[in-house]
Amino acid sequence: MDDIMGYALLSLGTGALYALVATGVVAVQRGAGVLNMAQGALLAWSAYAFHGAHTTWGLPVALAAALAVGSTMAIGLVFHHLVLRPMRQATAVLRLMATLGLLIVIQSSLTLMYGGEVRNSPTVLPTSKVTLFDTAVGVDVFVRLAVVGAVVAGLWAVFRFTTLGLAATAVTENARAAATLGWSPDTVASWAWLAGSALAGLGGVLLAPLQNPLSAGGLMLLIVPGLAVALVARFRSLPVVLGAALALAVVELEIQVNLIADHPAWRGLDRAVPLAVIVFYLAVRGRGIPDRGHVADRHPSLGSGRVHWRALGITVAAALAAVWWLLPAAWVNALNANAIWATIIISVVVLVGFTGQLSLAQLAFSGTAALIAGRLVAIQGWPLEAALVVGVAGTAVVGVLFALPALRTRGLQLAVVTLGLGAAVDALLFQRGYHSPAPPSPFGDLFGDLARLEGTEVGDTTLFGISLDKVAHPRGFATLSLLSFVLLGLIVANLRRGRAGRRLIAVRTNERAAAALGISVVGAKIYAFALSAAIAGFGGVLYAFYAFGERGNIDYGAGLFSPFASILLIAYAVVGGVGWISGAFAGATMAAEALATRFGAWAGSLLERVGAVLRVLLAAVAALVGLLVGRAAAPRGEPHRTGAAAADGSARRGAAHRIGRLLPWLCAAVFAGVALALGGRVIDWLADLDRYVPLIGGLVLVVVLSRSGGGMAPENARNARRILDRHFPRAVERRLAADGVRVSRLLGPAAPAVPAAPAGTAGAAAPARVADLPAGPATGPLRQVGAVAYPARPATLSAWGLSVRFGAVEAIRSVDLRVEPGQIVGVIGPNGAGKTTVIDAITGYTSSVSSSLMLGETRLDRLPPHLRARAGISRSFQNLELFEDLTVLENIQAACDPRDARAYLGDLVFPRSRPLPAAAAAAVEAFGLREDLMRTVSELSYGRRRLLAIARAVATCPSVLLLDEPCAGLDETESAGVAALLRRLADHWNLGILLNEHDMEVVMRICDQIVVLDGGEVIARGTPGQIRVDPRVRSAYLGTSAPVAAAVGRTRR
Repeated sequence: MDDIMGYALLSLGTGALYALVATGVVAVQRGAGVLNMAQGALLAWSAYAFHGAHTTWGLPVALAAALAVGSTMAIGLVFHHLVLRPMRQATAVLRLMATLGLLIVIQSSLTLMYGGEVRNSPTVLPTSKVTLFDTAVGVDVFVRLAVVGAVVAGLWAVFRFTTLGLAATAVTENARAAATLGWSPDTVASWAWLAGSALAGLGGVLLAPLQNPLSAGGLMLLIVPGLAVALVARFRSLPVVLGAALALAVVELEIQVNLIADHPAWRGLDRAVPLAVIVFYLAVRGRGIPDRGHVADRHPSLGSGRVHWRALGITVAAALAAVWWLLPAAWVNALNANAIWATIIISVVVLVGFTGQLSLAQLAFSGTAALIAGRLVAIQGWPLEAALVVGVAGTAVVGVLFALPALRTRGLQLAVVTLGLGAAVDALLFQRGYHSPAPPSPFGDLFGDLARLEGTEVGDTTLFGISLDKVAHPRGFATLSLLSFVLLGLIVANLRRGRAGRRLIAVRTNERAAAALGISVVGAKIYAFALSAAIAGFGGVLYAFYAFGERGNIDYGAGLFSPFASILLIAYAVVGGVGWISGAFAGATMAAEALATRFGAWAGSLLERVGAVLRVLLAAVAALVGLLVGRAAAPRGEPHRTGAAAADGSARRGAAHRIGRLLPWLCAAVFAGVALALGGRVIDWLADLDRYVPLIGGLVLVVVLSRSGGGMAPENARNARRILDRHFPRAVERRLAADGVRVSRLLGPAAPAVPAAPAGTAGAAAPARVADLPAGPATGPLRQVGAVAYPARPATLSAWGLSVRFGAVEAIRSVDLRVEPGQIVGVIGPNGAGKTTVIDAITGYTSSVSSSLMLGETRLDRLPPHLRARAGISRSFQNLELFEDLTVLENIQAACDPRDARAYLGDLVFPRSRPLPAAAAAAVEAFGLREDLMRTVSELSYGRRRLLAIARAVATCPSVLLLDEPCAGLDETESAGVAALLRRLADHWNLGILLNEHDMEVVMRICDQIVVLDGGEVIARGTPGQIRVDPRVRSAYLGTSAPVAAAVGRTRR
């Protein structure tokens, strides 16, 4: 017991460190609405600044501490104003990526400033010890804990009791509403960043000595336990932050002492504890499908996936010619590294670009494949070809395991999970010796002898007959890497154009809408992670042999696959264009040893050779500028005077004349001297330009995100399209003609009109039919509906005793509904009556209880949303939930594509473009969308988006269609057109429709039955005529106004 208590006391310092990091994260999140992934980097900056100010500059401890904290606060405030303030309308994920850019900038700056030397942070606290529970504990531990406790308590009081704290919470929850009350979101965010940066600065001064010797990478990774603690506290409760941080530190130390000390094979397990906390918490708190209040993030733009074969062939041929006949070996190796990094970035395009799953653990996949392949080659003697296959396949399985947390998380939370996974994999797998041959132990083949660090000896290895030695055979290796990148790029381009790609993009854009179309969100995410892991694994094997192949010995713990490297990878992908395959190669130029680094080294070498000449030229240019400045600043003559004033003026004019003659030459001399003094420093800096590539990459990432977030590839595509449209009209005509041919192939020729449907049966209880309705914009082409046999079988939707409860609130209670084939049933009621909740419950988006929920003979209440959609239920949404990144055609295709699993493999090789099913083509014609098929959704007006939302729901060929306010935002003419379409769908396709609509004229005209809800209960049901005269309905919803009565009256003839 004493041992446990003693170790618990020893862990208090680390727990205080975790608490301070987590408190800073919470402060920024609550005040600015930004998940600051650079909190550990800011702490590292403070620790190194404190060390430099005190040790290098010799400043007193107090002054050095003040300088460290102040500089950290300045960095946070400047970053907010220069980067995040212009991004105030950006999504939370893009702002998180911006903080990753800050992390990269700080890490690169510290590397440039302090290098790899071992440095120890000074301490400002007492070093004496006391004995408690037979354990010597430093007094500084208790001082640190007291300081952190006081800080947490003070910040809690600020958020709990002060006006500023309440304003911070209000701004985070609803910035617009807070602004109407006079609170500036920017001012509140500035204070939040000041507080968070101050806490990081304080941590660097008080707590970083616990991490001596200083390691920028280790300090930055403090964000992982900090995020775990902040998650447990739900980014709100500061007392929970302190308690959870202390508990986490105790658990980690107990694992180190009681498990790892006796069993070295479990080394790194303590680093996995924060990951376990994160995954468990999110698994409990997360949701498989986002709820109705979830706001879908806007994502970077997507490439089309079309391959320009002529341009590709010319580019590849030119690259291979350069490799074999033009470039020196150093440039060939840079091109090789560029291609390998681009291959790994393609995995980011699949997972982040296409599927919207932000992963900060991609190089963990790469390292896993390299580890498996390298160990099989070194220990088992396998050929690399076989080891590569096993490594890639094994990494795909690891990708599936990584996907499991993603099934219940998304966005920021997923980024936190994957960062924790990457850190855990690095600690558990990569930070080991793995020496060859394997030592004689049960874990020998897997872990290696931790006391020996020889690495994994693979010897002179070949892949497909090509040596992976960049020194002896650089050109063959580079050719293999380039062709591998091109092949994988073509595979991913096929994926983008195929059915599987549309599923991934649908999930990326809106998981709720994807499930409503019958797309398995779970299946799409698992596939994306597995494919992405396999691609990253292939690139990782090449990368490991590129880095260590010439010496035949792989060191997995050299930082190749560290979490920071994964963050850099995301930065490269975003800079290039994370949704574009061509952007992978462009972004990879900034990677280690790639083309940008090679160019920097070449430029530096050139500058060293011509440095003296450049210094002279700079001095000459500076002297000329100084001469011009001096002439411009020279005194002018004074106006003519007489008498004594004239004498004085003459003297002054003489002095001014002398100064005027000398000043230009003095300025020239000063400018030339400054140029000579600083020019040498500038040239020396430029000579080491290759060392600054990571720093430049971080700055470019921040600039890209603060401006557009799109990256180089989409910007280049827009510029190329602009030039093409302006100077090559024939090419534009050919493109438009090709689009027209594609549309005709998918839809067939424009359909001729068919005779109008017969009018409805006369009678007081019969709803209006198409012939009775006023003409709308689609009443011409809508007759195409009657010319096509509807493929779905008619089925009756019945729900009995449907109830939904949100906590203590019963949203709907014992609702009975029945929608028969060919029947339109309206659901009306005041706002908050439960109409949308009924649709959510039927389609599976809200947990419900019911006595019976059936579609024909199929029981629905046990099925997830996508299987209910496949069973024959389709729906639309109040806020449309369209796939904004896709064209109108791709939205329709996503709805009517077959849901077979073969597409996940077949589309990688041959993505077939099949004609639309007859019903989907008829829906396109009926809703007048033929001319819009090749446009993106963002190009459509709101009214046409409404039509597309209904057309997409119809394209799934459902038995029952559930529409949530389809006429919202439409004018009277557009509403009449939609009403006519819905009536024809029911009459000619025998489609059952459940309609939630506030437009009483539409409801009363086309509905066969109407169900009225109020307070979650059914208060009336019947025909439009019966509902109109029901006193309960008039009192609760309709009222007695003349327009409503007139609308109901016009439903009869």
